[in-house]
Amino acid sequence: MDKKIKLIVSDLDGTLLNNAKRISDFTEKTLLDYQRQGYLVVLASGRFQKEIMRYSDQLKLKEFNGWIVCSNGYEVCNLAKQQVHTFDAIEAKQANDIYRIAEAYKLVQYVKINDIYHLKISTLTKAFLNIGRGILEMAQSMGLEKGLYATHLLKETVITKKLDINTNVYKMAFVSTPKKLERFCEQVDKMFPNTYSFYYVNSVSVEITRNTVSKKNAVEYICEQLKLDLSQVIAFGDSGNDEPLLLNAGIGITMKNGTKRALAKAVHVSDLSNDQDGVAHECIKYL
Repeated sequence: MDKKIKLIVSDLDGTLLNNAKRISDFTEKTLLDYQRQGYLVVLASGRFQKEIMRYSDQLKLKEFNGWIVCSNGYEVCNLAKQQVHTFDAIEAKQANDIYRIAEAYKLVQYVKINDIYHLKISTLTKAFLNIGRGILEMAQSMGLEKGLYATHLLKETVITKKLDINTNVYKMAFVSTPKKLERFCEQVDKMFPNTYSFYYVNSVSVEITRNTVSKKNAVEYICEQLKLDLSQVIAFGDSGNDEPLLLNAGIGITMKNGTKRALAKAVHVSDLSNDQDGVAHECIKYL
């Protein structure tokens, strides 16, 4: 038992959520029990705020003075006080420069502009995506929960052949082959040195944010508000946007199902996956 830990921080997809994109009854009960004991829970995700709230409500974070970290650390929300702190966004001009570099590499691009999701793809890819959307909607109608989140996102997404980025954005996501993504990231970093962070979701997907934006920086901010430090944090994650936090937390645990990149850098690896209530069992083990 580690009595110095005060903050339980968990990623959502691939970590706290099972493969059906749900918090299981066992994990819900476990985290509610820890909150009643005085631990604070933070949900830290690449998702935007409204996509996190259903899970925050399920765990009663507002009631127990919990926090959420959104968009890979761009936004930090104190739920009880209804206060929001933000870090640096990608300025519109530079976002358009990055967009043009991505165009040269023919990357699929996913950006939230003016609170609306925009997916930039080719005409052929759009045709396949419409077929995929139909399949997901059919799966949802049949009660197959794995299709729910993807269907929800697709319904709220504008599919386009050209992006018009007329405002600052929190993050930009890109999909392609590993080699193309590597060359693309190198070119962006060369054009804007020491400006951006590149978080690999998996081998074929990367997200770009300003380099002041990370889950680690967001959790450090929370710790400052609570007069704690990172040594008092137990953190859970599975991919690139979790790595800085996992490497600097008092206890940083990478899920068994983590990406190859994340597992290669991991300090602690859970014996259990996100589909086996890994977060709950590791909390019981360490706390």
